[in-house]
This record gives sequence, C-alpha cells and structure tokens, in this order.
Amino acid sequence: MRSKPNRFYRLIGPILTVISLLAACEPVSNAQAAAVVTCATPATAVSAANVALVADVPRLYSGLSHPLAIEIPAETFDLPLAADEIAQLYAKPSALVTEGAVVTFSTTVPAEGDYTIAFDMAATAESRRPEGELRVDGTFPISDLERVSFPIYYRSDGSVFPKDRYGNDALIEQIRQARWSTADVRDVEFSEPYPLQIRLSAGEHRFELTLTEGIAYFGSVYLVPFTPYPDYAQYLAAQSAADSSGIQIALEAELPSYKNDTSVRPATDRSLTVTPYDTYCQLMNTMGGESWDQSGSAVYYEFNVPEAGYYSLTFRAMQNTRSNFTVFRRITVNGAVPFAELNAVAFPSSADWMDVHLGGDTPYKLYLNAGVNVLSVEATNAPYLRAINTIQQALLDINDLALEIRHLTGNQRDPFKEWAITQYIPDVEERLNAIAQNLIDDKQTLLTIDPSGASPEVLTYQVAIDNILFLTGDPDKIPIYMSRFSEGSGSAAQQLGSLLPLLQNQPLALDRIYVHSPDVLPQTPAVPITTAIGEEIKRFIYSFQPDPYQSLGASADELEVWVNRPRQYVNLLQIMADSTFTPETGIRVRFSIMPDESKLILANAADIQPDVALGVSTDRPYELAIRNALYDLRSFPDFDSFIDVFAPGSLLGYIINDSVYALPETQDAWVTFYRRDILNELGIPVPETWTEVLEILPELQRYGMNFNTPLSSGAGQRNYIFTAPYLFNFGAPLYGDGGFSTGIQSDEAVAGIRFMADSFTIYGMPLTTASFYQDFRYGTLPIGVANIIEMYVKLLTAAPEIGGQWDISLYPGTVLPDGTVNHYATGSAQTSLMFRDTDHAEEGWEFLKWWLSTETQSEFGEQLVLNYGREYMWFSANLEALDAMDIPDEHRDVIAAQWEWLQEPVRLPGSYMQEREISNIWNRIVFDGVNPRVAIDRSVIIINREITRKMEEFGYLSEDGERLREFTVPTIETVQGWIDNAN
Repeated sequence: MRSKPNRFYRLIGPILTVISLLAACEPVSNAQAAAVVTCATPATAVSAANVALVADVPRLYSGLSHPLAIEIPAETFDLPLAADEIAQLYAKPSALVTEGAVVTFSTTVPAEGDYTIAFDMAATAESRRPEGELRVDGTFPISDLERVSFPIYYRSDGSVFPKDRYGNDALIEQIRQARWSTADVRDVEFSEPYPLQIRLSAGEHRFELTLTEGIAYFGSVYLVPFTPYPDYAQYLAAQSAADSSGIQIALEAELPSYKNDTSVRPATDRSLTVTPYDTYCQLMNTMGGESWDQSGSAVYYEFNVPEAGYYSLTFRAMQNTRSNFTVFRRITVNGAVPFAELNAVAFPSSADWMDVHLGGDTPYKLYLNAGVNVLSVEATNAPYLRAINTIQQALLDINDLALEIRHLTGNQRDPFKEWAITQYIPDVEERLNAIAQNLIDDKQTLLTIDPSGASPEVLTYQVAIDNILFLTGDPDKIPIYMSRFSEGSGSAAQQLGSLLPLLQNQPLALDRIYVHSPDVLPQTPAVPITTAIGEEIKRFIYSFQPDPYQSLGASADELEVWVNRPRQYVNLLQIMADSTFTPETGIRVRFSIMPDESKLILANAADIQPDVALGVSTDRPYELAIRNALYDLRSFPDFDSFIDVFAPGSLLGYIINDSVYALPETQDAWVTFYRRDILNELGIPVPETWTEVLEILPELQRYGMNFNTPLSSGAGQRNYIFTAPYLFNFGAPLYGDGGFSTGIQSDEAVAGIRFMADSFTIYGMPLTTASFYQDFRYGTLPIGVANIIEMYVKLLTAAPEIGGQWDISLYPGTVLPDGTVNHYATGSAQTSLMFRDTDHAEEGWEFLKWWLSTETQSEFGEQLVLNYGREYMWFSANLEALDAMDIPDEHRDVIAAQWEWLQEPVRLPGSYMQEREISNIWNRIVFDGVNPRVAIDRSVIIINREITRKMEEFGYLSEDGERLREFTVPTIETVQGWIDNAN
C-alpha cells in the first residue's frame, strides 16, 4: 500500500510544475501592457485613436434644426451681444448673461397647444451650474419652471490614462469646458420622459428667464410644438437610407469625448472579457457602475463613420449592483432621441458582463451621417417616475397626517390610553385608504418592469402597504402604532423613504460600445477554461507580493509621506506632487497609505516613522508632540506669516508652550440645519441663540418634533468636540492656575455645564438620535446642529427629495449677561505634521507649505470633485480655499462666518482626564439626577490629581509639587498675535 507522504509528493509535484510554468508565462493583456509582474513599468494605455473616437476640437455650433420650431434670436434679448472666443464658436448671435440678469423675449404662437422650450447656450468654464427661473407672461404656468437647470460639461485633459509610479492607471484630470449645446427645459431631477410642456394660447407671449446662479452665453431660443417621439416603425418609415455593411467600430466606454457629471468616472474591473485587461496592472477599463446612477448624468462619444446609412448599437454592459432590478438609459444620436424605444432602454441585472444589442436579435437601425456623429448615453429613472411621484406624495400625506395626530395627542404613547382619532379627523380612514390604494396601484409599475416581484424594491413596497392597511383597520389606534406609520425603522414612512433613492438611482457599468452595420452582430467570445485557470493561479501567486501602496520606506533622496486616506487620495497627491511640487523645488516625494495612525507612536519608537504624515486625526499630534516625536514647525522663520490662511482657533490643540507641532489640513463646522418647509408651515422662526431655541422647543415638541444637538449623537463618552463649546460660549476657561489645574469649577463653567444638562433634563431635547440625517429627511427632527463634512455632503448628494427645502445658519449663540453673543464651536478634522527625527526638515517644511497653500488645496479639492463627484467635497482648513468650492454663496457665507468662531480645546498633560470627566459629569446629572455642583466637585478632584501626575511625568512639577517650569496655555489671541507680528 502506497504511503500517504509518497502520495502527497506524487500529487504536489505536477501541481508545482504547472504553477511554475504558468508563472513563467507572459501575462494576459489586451491593453498592449508591458509584460511585467510588478506593474512597476508603466503600461501603454488605450488612447482615443485606438477606439475610433474623434479628437475633441472646437467646432462651430449651429443650434437646433427643427422644421416646426419658432426661433427667437439673441438680438431680441435687449442685451449686449458677445463677440469673444466662446461666442465665436456659435454660428449665431449670443449674449453673455451674468447671475441676476434677465433674458427677456417675446414671440407670437400661431396656434394653441403644448410647447417645449430649448436654449442654445454654453456655461462659462468658471461658472457654477447655471440655474434660472422662467416666467411666461409674468407667471409660472407650471411649478417646474421655478427652477430650471442648464448643463455644464467636462472633458478629460488627454486621451491616455496616466500611470502612477507602480504602473497602475490613474484618472485623467477633468477640465470644465465651455461647450455650446441646445438645452431643453427639463425638470431639475431629469425624471420626466420628455422636456417640460407649457400650454400656450394663440397669440403673443412674453418670456423672462432670470439667471439665479452661474454665468452663461445664451443664443437662440426655440419654441417647439410638443409631439411624442415616433415609435421605431414610424422612424424607419420616415427614413430613406440604405444599410451600411461590414462596419464595426468599437468605442471604449471609459474614454468618452465629454460628459455632464463628474461623478460618472472610469473604474477598474478584473474580468478577463473586459477590454483593456492586464494580469497584474489595474487598468481603468470600464465606465460607471455605482458612480453612474443619477438620472440626467450623461456621457458623450464623438466618432466617425465612413459612410451615411443605417447602423446598430451594442453595449457591453453589467448591472450587478442591485439584484433583480432593471435600470434604464436614454440614448440620443446627434442631440435627439431617434425613436421612443431609445428614450428608456432597459438593462436588467446581471452577475457578469453581457452584450446588449439594442433591439434584441433584430437590432434597431439608426441613421448616421457620414463623418462625425455624437452618441449620448444618459441615466434615466423615467420608467419609475410614477412610482417615485406616488411615494413622494405618500410621504407628504403620511407626514401631514402624523402632524395632525401629534397635535391631538401631544405626542403621548401610552398603550393603555384610548383615543378617538376618527372624531377629530373624520376622514382619517379615507386618507389612509387613499394612500394605500395609490401605492397598490403603482406597485404594478414595478411589477411591469420586474414581473418576478422578487426585487428588494417590490418587497419593501409591500411592507409599507401592509403597515398602512393594518392601520386602516382601526385608525383610533394610530397613536400607539406610530412606529408602523411614521416613526421608526420599520414604519411605512421609513420604508418608503428608503425605497425612494433606490428607484431614483440607476447604476450601470459599460465596457465597450459597438457601432456596427446591421449585418454585423458583435459577440464577445468566452474565455477558454485553461486561460481562466492560468490567470487565477498567476493572480494568486502575485497576491503574495506586498502592496506597493502600503509599503514603507523611501530612498535617501526622497521625502517619505504617510497619508491616512484611501488610495484615490494618495494617487491624486502623488500625481500633483510629481507634476508641480517636484519640478518647482527639485524635492522628490514618495507617498504611502498609512497602515494605522494609532501606531504612529510605535513607528516612532521603532525608528520607522516617515518624514511627514497627512490626514492625522486632530487628537494625535499632541500625544506625539508631548513625547518629543514631532518637529516644532514654529522653528521655521516664515511659520508665523504662513499661518494667516488658517483660523487662529484651529491651531490651539497643536500648541505646547510657544511651539506648534501640526497644522490643520481639513476643517469641519458645526452649524444649524433646518427644514424651511416645515418651520414655515408651523410658523416657527429660525433661532439664532440658545435662548430662542428654548422658546421654539414647546411648539416643536407639541408636534412630536425636537431640536437635535451633537450631544444626542451616539452613546458612550461625549468628547470635547461636543462638550467644549458649552464652556467656551459661557466664557469659561478650560484650565486654571496656568494649566496646572482644571477650570471647570469656575462660575462660568458651572453655568455652561448646567445648561448642557438642563437641555435634556428640563427642556427635553433628545438624549439619543440614531441618525439625525434620516430624521431630518423624514421631518421628525426638522432642525438641529450637525457638522458639514458629514451632514451637509449627505444632504447635497443623497437627499434630492428635500432639495431646496433646507438651509443652514450659525451654531446657536449663547447670550452673556453683558449682551455678548458667542457662537464658538470646535471644527478641526485632520492635520499635517512632521516627525522630529526627519533628515529632510527643510524639504518637509517646503512640502507642507506647498500642500497647505491656497492654490494646492483649491486644486486638490476641485480635482476630487471633478474625478469622483460631490460626495468627495474637500473642506480645507485653508480659509481662502473655501472660495473655490462649488457651493451656494449663502452656504459659503455661513460656513465662513462659523469658522470665525472656531476654537479648539487646548490640550495639556492630563487633559484627557478632563475630557472624560466632563462627559461623566453630564452622565451623572442627566441619568443619575446628581446635583451639578456635586458632580463637578467630584470630578475636579479626579482631574487635578491626573494633571498633577502627568505634569510630574513630563517634568513640569517635582515629586513634592514644586514647579520646575511654567506651562503656557495658548489662546486665540496668542495665535492672532503671532500672525499680526509677522505681517
């Protein structure tokens, strides 16, 4: 009998031989990539020339060509005509319209009917997305005209993906482009299947377009009688062209000619059938996916065809983001939807890439001109519009009814109390049934698209319907079942609210687009099983190599920088440094992803620390500096003059005596968010001080609402970021006796802590808020304090249903007895620092000045948004960089004003105990009912004992309590004095 060891070696031998042979093979690549295992040698990327794209060069735009259109030329606007370079790219007269200006024109309509409006226009490259209000005869005939949005366009600065230093593709820099196009007046959510239709009577009408935001050139305006798109049969009947033959043009989807949304970006996919592909290098080889889900987001491809005639389209696509969910794309050719079937092309969910032939096995034929043609692929949720509208109306109806019920019950939840809701709201059952029936009817919309009914969206819809039907059985019990109606994670309102963005978002990834003759049907061949196995084995072997992005160490002539951020940030940093900083200074920089910022102290002890670290949390620099691990940045002679771009209060946490050991990199702001629609409906003013907050609380609580505070977020310890503002605004010092004792026993501190507790024990503010963002969206917490880095970005990017219904104001002020109003709040987020043992101190300081400069911070923030979308907004601590952010002016003003009140808590030996004990004081008062003075006195002993112990440890006190050296507690005035003296 053969022994087990012999059998093992007989089996493993051939396997190892196969692995060795496969590892020695050339890597599979259809991107002309270099055959390297490490990706250290940059690969040759696919360029536009390889895929039949047309070079994006300026061409004269002639405007809309429609036989029934009524054209109103720009000469009639009563505005000066433009004659600059951009205006000359348009074949007709145009006017440059600035924010606040009004474009006025009149025309005679020959017959009564529905008309659409379109503008020839081009937004300037520096403008925000233009928006306006369009009045017809002095009024808004439809509400959608109160907010009209115009397109802006972006193009790639090149046709080849740049390589990072490890040979992997990086994103091409995106550039705003002043491009002429004909913009139909559409709804701002881009959910309607057609442009907006306006009913006009025969005769003369006056139109007024007020540009409320942005700067743009406007050319001719067109009134077009509305007609639905023809179906495919009608389209073919109207054409007289021959089929092209034997032509196939492949367009790489990741290389569009231009696009209207920076969120739509290339991505990497490692499937063997995707082009281009490389075994080891990560190539940008697909477009979209989760980043391409907003309705109205479009990519455009300009390409040449050799002859006029009929062509067909095939998409290499995948929708694996959402199971059992169909997404849609709107296809236009040369600016128009050819026929109705292309207004919403369905792409079902799929686990893998598939070839989608538009029209199926008998592809649609589309007429293309000889030469340049433009294909647009736009995300659209129009097929789900009826369900979206029904859900939005249901949410409004549920909120209205819930408000009425809270008004009656006073927000009581006693399960043993009987209510006669039907006596006070006689039509409550009718209203509930109407909500449920509308949802039931529109559930069929989803079932028509997905007949299986197995999608999470359909199941969520049914749960919401079941909750409402349950309440219709006995409406008098709604007060004790509000968790099934409008409150809680399982309520009908929450279910519908979570379903809404799922229907609105339409994610889809594209690999290639084929423009081909009808007699050519592209099919992607399957990958041979031997190739697939070989690739998996080679990838498996390659996976044992260290990740170059996380490998530590730099050459002797390089500045080593660790970055506590994801890879896309590091890639952008490396590209910017290599292209600007290194050429300007001669200093080479190597960036690595920081393995774990909590181990920076250990890295310093092991002498493997970097020269510079970026993205370090705001509480880390002090812990490193007090242990002599960081370089004193104030030792550089130009430090004091450089820091005038920062809020003075943002540096306080990084100062020890007169030395500064870090600089703020990003900055948060705590501001008041409020729902304009709800407060207006209830007649509640926006509070500016805590006194005014307390005045509106009874009215809010009467309707089951409340005011959110940062202290309500989460559980556990309430850090300085939440508690310190209460002390600052009451004028209380954090420390006494020159930093050798706590300051919380002062009268001002006691008053601040008492108010911090009374807000919950007396005034009933919510003790815990699972998600202020969700409660804000659903209206249960229509006002409260939150931070901009999280809350503001979420509302801008993920809450379209309340767009235009919310606003921000300053952190509530505290009114002192002398009438002073303080709005102090914390705000520092991440920091940049340099280690003491660096051999490149001067180089490191030059790098930090470059990195934190207004120019670099503005460009970095702009490129993040251009490459990845508004979800990646960069709130730089550089105050001047705020001006470059693409946010409304009124919001920018509030954020800038709040940053003037930014004050970080000073840290000193033992201060962590004070931070902890202030949280404990709050817990004792709020949860245990302890008298505030008693709770404070108990903590003062603990804090002072720890401060003394730490002062001894770091050499400020002797063992017998004698002061060996003084400790300077910095203030905002201290930092401002440095700046003033330097300037």
